Amino acid sequence: VRSLVESYASVKLSENYTQVKKDTDINADDIANHNLILFGDPGSNRMIERVLRELPTLSWTRGEVVLGGETYTAADHVPVLIAPNPLNPRRYVVINSGHTFGAEAFAGTNALLYPRLGDYAIIRTDGRSGTVRASGFFDEGWSLKPR
Repeated sequence: VRSLVESYASVKLSENYTQVKKDTDINADDIANHNLILFGDPGSNRMIERVLRELPTLSWTRGEVVLGGETYTAADHVPVLIAPNPLNPRRYVVINSGHTFGAEAFAGTNALLYPRLGDYAIIRTDGRSGTVRASGFFDEGWSLKPR
Protein backbone atom coordinates (compact mmCIF):
# COMPACT_ATOMS: atom_id res chain seq x y z
CA VAL A 1 0.00 0.00 0.00
CA ARG A 2 2.90 2.38 0.75
CA SER A 3 4.13 2.44 -2.88
CA LEU A 4 0.56 2.94 -4.08
CA VAL A 5 0.07 5.94 -1.81
CA GLU A 6 3.44 7.36 -2.82
CA SER A 7 2.54 7.01 -6.51
CA TYR A 8 -0.70 8.93 -5.92
CA ALA A 9 1.18 11.58 -3.96
CA SER A 10 3.61 12.14 -6.81
CA VAL A 11 0.81 13.07 -9.23
CA LYS A 12 0.56 16.81 -9.64
CA LEU A 13 -3.09 17.84 -9.32
CA SER A 14 -4.21 21.39 -10.20
CA GLU A 15 -0.86 22.90 -9.29
CA ASN A 16 -1.01 21.26 -5.85
CA TYR A 17 0.61 18.14 -4.56
CA THR A 18 -1.29 15.61 -2.53
CA GLN A 19 -0.22 15.69 1.10
CA VAL A 20 0.48 12.22 2.49
CA LYS A 21 0.02 11.44 6.17
CA LYS A 22 -0.16 8.33 8.27
CA ASP A 23 -3.68 7.57 9.43
CA THR A 24 -2.56 8.19 13.00
CA ASP A 25 -1.33 11.70 12.07
CA ILE A 26 -4.61 12.99 10.62
CA ASN A 27 -5.93 15.68 12.95
CA ALA A 28 -9.01 17.87 13.40
CA ASP A 29 -7.55 20.53 11.09
CA ASP A 30 -7.16 17.96 8.30
CA ILE A 31 -10.77 16.81 8.75
CA ALA A 32 -12.04 20.40 8.80
CA ASN A 33 -10.08 21.71 5.83
CA HIS A 34 -9.32 18.83 3.48
CA ASN A 35 -10.92 16.03 1.54
CA LEU A 36 -9.51 12.72 2.72
CA ILE A 37 -8.24 9.93 0.45
CA LEU A 38 -7.86 6.85 2.61
CA PHE A 39 -6.04 3.67 1.62
CA GLY A 40 -6.17 0.29 3.29
CA ASP A 41 -8.89 -1.43 5.25
CA PRO A 42 -10.45 -0.92 8.69
CA GLY A 43 -7.77 -3.11 10.27
CA SER A 44 -4.85 -1.19 8.78
CA ASN A 45 -6.18 2.37 8.71
CA ARG A 46 -7.73 3.94 11.81
CA MET A 47 -9.38 6.72 9.80
CA ILE A 48 -11.21 4.18 7.63
CA GLU A 49 -12.38 2.45 10.80
CA ARG A 50 -13.54 5.79 12.24
CA VAL A 51 -15.33 6.97 9.10
CA LEU A 52 -17.09 3.62 8.64
CA ARG A 53 -18.73 3.92 12.06
CA GLU A 54 -20.73 6.89 10.73
CA LEU A 55 -21.00 6.07 7.02
CA PRO A 56 -24.52 4.69 6.46
CA THR A 57 -23.91 3.21 3.01
CA LEU A 58 -21.03 0.85 3.83
CA SER A 59 -20.14 -1.71 6.47
CA TRP A 60 -16.72 -3.41 6.31
CA THR A 61 -15.48 -5.95 8.82
CA ARG A 62 -12.79 -8.60 8.76
CA GLY A 63 -15.40 -11.06 7.46
CA GLU A 64 -17.66 -9.12 5.12
CA VAL A 65 -18.30 -5.99 3.09
CA VAL A 66 -21.92 -4.83 2.97
CA LEU A 67 -23.04 -2.17 0.53
CA GLY A 68 -26.68 -1.40 -0.09
CA GLY A 69 -27.84 -4.59 1.56
CA GLU A 70 -25.61 -6.79 -0.63
CA THR A 71 -23.00 -8.81 1.26
CA TYR A 72 -19.58 -9.83 -0.08
CA THR A 73 -16.75 -11.76 1.58
CA ALA A 74 -14.01 -9.41 2.79
CA ALA A 75 -11.29 -11.96 2.04
CA ASP A 76 -11.71 -11.40 -1.69
CA HIS A 77 -13.70 -8.17 -2.09
CA VAL A 78 -12.85 -4.52 -1.46
CA PRO A 79 -14.99 -1.39 -1.56
CA VAL A 80 -14.08 1.78 -3.40
CA LEU A 81 -16.17 4.91 -2.89
CA ILE A 82 -16.44 8.65 -2.60
CA ALA A 83 -19.01 10.25 -0.30
CA PRO A 84 -19.43 13.26 1.96
CA ASN A 85 -17.14 12.79 4.93
CA PRO A 86 -19.39 11.92 7.88
CA LEU A 87 -16.86 13.66 10.15
CA ASN A 88 -17.26 16.85 8.09
CA PRO A 89 -20.01 16.76 5.44
CA ARG A 90 -18.57 19.88 3.74
CA ARG A 91 -15.65 17.69 2.62
CA TYR A 92 -15.38 14.35 0.85
CA VAL A 93 -13.84 11.06 1.83
CA VAL A 94 -12.49 8.52 -0.64
CA ILE A 95 -11.97 4.94 0.50
CA ASN A 96 -9.66 2.99 -1.76
CA SER A 97 -7.63 -0.18 -1.48
CA GLY A 98 -5.77 0.06 -4.77
CA HIS A 99 -5.89 1.21 -8.35
CA THR A 100 -9.24 1.02 -10.11
CA PHE A 101 -7.63 -0.05 -13.36
CA GLY A 102 -5.47 -2.99 -14.39
CA ALA A 103 -1.78 -3.24 -15.27
CA GLU A 104 -2.50 -2.86 -18.99
CA ALA A 105 -3.55 0.75 -18.39
CA PHE A 106 -0.03 1.53 -17.16
CA ALA A 107 1.58 0.19 -20.34
CA GLY A 108 0.58 3.20 -22.44
CA THR A 109 -0.22 6.78 -21.70
CA ASN A 110 -1.28 8.02 -18.29
CA ALA A 111 -4.19 9.79 -20.04
CA LEU A 112 -6.09 6.51 -19.54
CA LEU A 113 -5.66 6.60 -15.75
CA TYR A 114 -9.00 8.10 -14.76
CA PRO A 115 -11.78 6.78 -12.53
CA ARG A 116 -14.30 4.56 -14.29
CA LEU A 117 -16.46 3.25 -11.48
CA GLY A 118 -18.92 5.96 -10.47
CA ASP A 119 -19.36 6.93 -6.82
CA TYR A 120 -18.96 3.41 -5.42
CA ALA A 121 -17.86 -0.07 -6.38
CA ILE A 122 -17.21 -3.48 -4.92
CA ILE A 123 -14.25 -5.17 -6.56
CA ARG A 124 -13.45 -8.86 -6.34
CA THR A 125 -9.71 -9.21 -5.89
CA ASP A 126 -7.83 -12.04 -7.53
CA GLY A 127 -4.23 -10.87 -7.18
CA ARG A 128 -3.95 -9.41 -10.70
CA SER A 129 -6.80 -7.15 -11.69
CA GLY A 130 -10.17 -7.09 -10.02
CA THR A 131 -13.61 -7.84 -11.31
CA VAL A 132 -16.21 -5.19 -10.62
CA ARG A 133 -19.08 -6.90 -8.80
CA ALA A 134 -21.16 -3.77 -8.24
CA SER A 135 -20.79 -0.10 -9.10
CA GLY A 136 -22.90 2.96 -9.58
CA PHE A 137 -23.84 6.43 -8.47
CA PHE A 138 -25.47 7.66 -5.30
CA ASP A 139 -28.65 9.72 -5.65
CA GLU A 140 -28.77 13.46 -4.95
CA GLY A 141 -28.94 12.77 -1.19
CA TRP A 142 -25.90 10.47 -1.33
CA SER A 143 -28.07 7.39 -0.78
CA LEU A 144 -27.91 4.23 -2.83
CA LYS A 145 -30.43 4.11 -5.63
CA PRO A 146 -32.73 1.09 -5.43
CA ARG A 147 -31.69 -1.73 -7.73
